[in-house]
Amino acid sequence: MHDSLLLYKIAATLQRICDENHMGRITEAVIQVSYNSHIDSRDLYEHLTEIIPKLVDDSTIITVKKAELEDQTVVIYMLKGDGIETE
Repeated sequence: MHDSLLLYKIAATLQRICDENHMGRITEAVIQVSYNSHIDSRDLYEHLTEIIPKLVDDSTIITVKKAELEDQTVVIYMLKGDGIETE
């Protein structure tokens, strides 16, 4: 249950970062979670494709690393993406 909330918070944060930085698509992300978290790369990728499909597609690389963090803490270690063309 706690990881479900964390998944939604990760998606919301990635959405906000992409909006603020005019990123139209995430090409690669490395996320760190607590050793106690059950989130893995596949779970996070599947969640993101459901919640923010315009930012995550089948070429997006999502990596989840475990670290000594407090529970319910996430570090977005790296985020790469393609920009949005504006007029």
